Amino acid sequence: MSYPIENSSAQQTHASNSNISYFTNRSGFRLTCNISIKKPDDKKIWIITQMWPPEVFIICEFLHENLTANTFKFNFTGEGDSQGEFTFAGYIRAANDLDDAVHFLVERGFDVEGIIGISMCANSPIIYSALYGQVKNIVTLSARYRMTVLPDFLQEVYEVVRQNREIVHNAFGKQLRLTWEMIEETINVDMKYYCERVQGDIYIIHGDNDEICPYADSLEYVNALKGKCRGHFTLGCDHVYFGVFDEVAEIIEQIMSK
Repeated sequence: MSYPIENSSAQQTHASNSNISYFTNRSGFRLTCNISIKKPDDKKIWIITQMWPPEVFIICEFLHENLTANTFKFNFTGEGDSQGEFTFAGYIRAANDLDDAVHFLVERGFDVEGIIGISMCANSPIIYSALYGQVKNIVTLSARYRMTVLPDFLQEVYEVVRQNREIVHNAFGKQLRLTWEMIEETINVDMKYYCERVQGDIYIIHGDNDEICPYADSLEYVNALKGKCRGHFTLGCDHVYFGVFDEVAEIIEQIMSK
């Protein structure tokens, strides 16, 4: 059962979770969230992170509704109805948001079993694990490893942004501010550095026809993570997993049952 939640207080008990609609991160922004409780007597919960592009929101919602575990889905700073400015970068900021979400749930009596990240927010759970390491299981879908290889929509405007320092860019039907600082921040994220420092078990899921985050990146993760990669799963699909939602859910259920 999924609750369209309203205002909450961190002092409320585990049983009163239907009142959650947001939590406040360390920067003072309200980040919108939603809890789906399938096991009312179980304090274990999985976090599902939601970040741009909007096409991945569909599988996020599917997993939120259909996984048999309790799940907590939230929007990072500047995403959806969450406060703050959207950024094409912000991977470290998102890892901090994750840390704030974990603490919020723990304060409410939950045991956070794992984090599921998709597309742009598949990197941040790995970074979170390296920086904070409080959650054992990390599942990434369509994670980018070679951060210097920008997706096509950024490569198209790379020179314009470099020369003008800031533009308003129409990407995936949305007008967004794009700055040279955002691009620089993105290409300077060293995923090898974070992979060497993760403190949990990492599970990699990737589509073999992913044109946004190439499948080869998933192999780079397996190599960089070494024994910390507990599973590498290949699906016949593109970046947003259309047509294979059930297969994704089955893989994650297997991971959850370990």
